[in-house]
Amino acid sequence: MVSTGNIIIMGLVVLASLMLPFIFILVLRKRFQIQWVPILIGAATFIVFAMVLEQIAHFLVLRPGVDGSIALLDSSPWLYVLYGVLAAGIFEETGRLVAFLLMKRKYRQIDSAVSYGVGHGGVEAIIVLGLSTFNVLILSILVNNGSGLLNELPAGVLESITGAPGYMYIIGIFERILAISLHIGLSVIVFVAVMQKGKWYLFPLAIVLHALANVTAAMMQAGLLANLWMVYVGLVLMVIITLSIAYMVGSRCKHSE
Repeated sequence: MVSTGNIIIMGLVVLASLMLPFIFILVLRKRFQIQWVPILIGAATFIVFAMVLEQIAHFLVLRPGVDGSIALLDSSPWLYVLYGVLAAGIFEETGRLVAFLLMKRKYRQIDSAVSYGVGHGGVEAIIVLGLSTFNVLILSILVNNGSGLLNELPAGVLESITGAPGYMYIIGIFERILAISLHIGLSVIVFVAVMQKGKWYLFPLAIVLHALANVTAAMMQAGLLANLWMVYVGLVLMVIITLSIAYMVGSRCKHSE
């Protein structure tokens, strides 16, 4: 059985994931001119480059088995981590690069980069946190109702649903706040790379920063790191570094407009 408290928390987390982009908009509009078109472009770019193109690359490179097993993960976990973080960085930052090149004529203000970051990170929050938690919520209700469909679940899934503590879902909100902040910072960095001559090196820098931000999470997925809090320590550190760089290059870009 899944406790009523956990089910309520899941519902609140799903709602929070939908609200996060709008909360960021409300907070950031005090300092930036938030624009809806860049937000929508950011959301669409994430879906195309991260959810479609990157997933195709994963299928071709990792060649998962019918049971979901990945040979590279078992044979070379460090190589798996390296591939995973670089793939995320390359695909998502290339998506940002393409989007800003297309937006270059009409959207040249730094506010456009901030708006794009909200869209990119916001739709990721809805998909990664919102949809996944919603699925667990539905399964939890089925568990409590004794549905026969649960017999078809893979081994271990039922245990993970009934055994997950409520705070894990709440931590997911904190993680998405960090992730959206990271995407805003990376968006500003790539935006400056596109808009200012001689700043091309900021694009590969964004790829590296993105990859490093994912390292601890990838290590945990590969079984190389067991401490969950170290995952978030690594993420927080990279968010601070990325936002600091974004602030420096973004301020200079704004002053040169």
